[in-house]
Amino acid sequence: KFAEKVTEMAKMQSEGQSKAKNMAPLDAPRGTVRWKLIRLMTWIDSSVKRSACELLWALCNEDATEFVLRTGFGNSVYFLGNKGLVNLPAGVDV
Repeated sequence: KFAEKVTEMAKMQSEGQSKAKNMAPLDAPRGTVRWKLIRLMTWIDSSVKRSACELLWALCNEDATEFVLRTGFGNSVYFLGNKGLVNLPAGVDV
């Protein structure tokens, strides 16, 4: 069921039918623990941010694709860049 949602969302975005400007987590209902952890991924304190990311990374079995789908692209890209799994643009300090 989750894979079907991902496929449908990707198809809608590629065809320009999606109204979303950003790729958000697909199934993080507001108020859940995961939703709260995802909010902590953008916290100003770097140790809080890193801890939330590491916990979610472990829960996703260290699978980058699962991590992006569960947390959203914008939330995950910097963390994955720190892990060396995404090439960050020149000038981005890690």
